[in-house]
Amino acid sequence: MFRPLKGFKARYHYLDLVVSCDFDHCNVLLLGPGLVIQGARQFDEGKARSHAEALARSYIHEEKKEDLPVLETIEWQPLNPGEWLNWRP
Repeated sequence: MFRPLKGFKARYHYLDLVVSCDFDHCNVLLLGPGLVIQGARQFDEGKARSHAEALARSYIHEEKKEDLPVLETIEWQPLNPGEWLNWRP
């Protein structure tokens, strides 16, 4: 059975940041060209968004050492209905 999850999405340069909330925790994913990074599970939406932002900055600026400006503000938007699904057998 599929069911929609509530959450948020944002963009940090070429990475899509997704925070999907399920019951008592939020999952953090970063998606890019040929890339999926799964962040640590968080128990607060605000902390999950902060964790996603920190992961994106760390990946682009420290791991990849890309010459892109550090984005200080990231605009988060709610996930649309059906945009993120969870499978429960």
